[in-house]
Amino acid sequence: MAAAPRVKVGEYWAYAVRDRYTGSPRGLYRYTVSRVDPDRVVVDLTHDDARVDTFIYTPDWRGLEHPLRNTKRFRYSPAFPAYVFPLYPEQTWRRIVSSTDVETGRSYRTHVHASVREWRRIKVPAGEFDAIEVRRRIYAGNSEYFKLQEEIDEIDWYAPSIGQVVASEGNSSHLDTSRTTGRFETPMRVRGDWLIAELVRHSVL
Repeated sequence: MAAAPRVKVGEYWAYAVRDRYTGSPRGLYRYTVSRVDPDRVVVDLTHDDARVDTFIYTPDWRGLEHPLRNTKRFRYSPAFPAYVFPLYPEQTWRRIVSSTDVETGRSYRTHVHASVREWRRIKVPAGEFDAIEVRRRIYAGNSEYFKLQEEIDEIDWYAPSIGQVVASEGNSSHLDTSRTTGRFETPMRVRGDWLIAELVRHSVL
């Protein structure tokens, strides 16, 4: 089993990100823990050394405030269940959380369906790690007018030795009912970014 991490101020994880569709690089993203409280962890995000965002989590990496993939930034209640520790093969969970758009204040019901697969030895630029695979299917609930909700697929390979993922990938799509395809005029599926991230360095000893 993979136990919950013990996150410390100053720890960081840096990832090389590339586009799955084209293979083109998207730069280096670094996540640095800037604050740890009993109920939350604050993580600063930089992209190619420029600070771009701040995320907030519980100490076991459940989201309190951060963007959903290819969508907006949300505040979650209860916390977004990216992980339910301890992680073990064949584990599953299904949760519904309220996701509130921090700009508009509008809330949505977000469904998270997750499953845990087997342990694997994963090789990335930062080295080789024993990691457990976590898959998530997320229904964002953010339907508006002609744009239906974002449907998100994510795969993480979580390594307990460093308390974070060593590789991940994710993509999303939604239906746009204002546009159609084919002779049967079915709604057009609009695809968002599909990105792959691999750990290149970290500070955890």
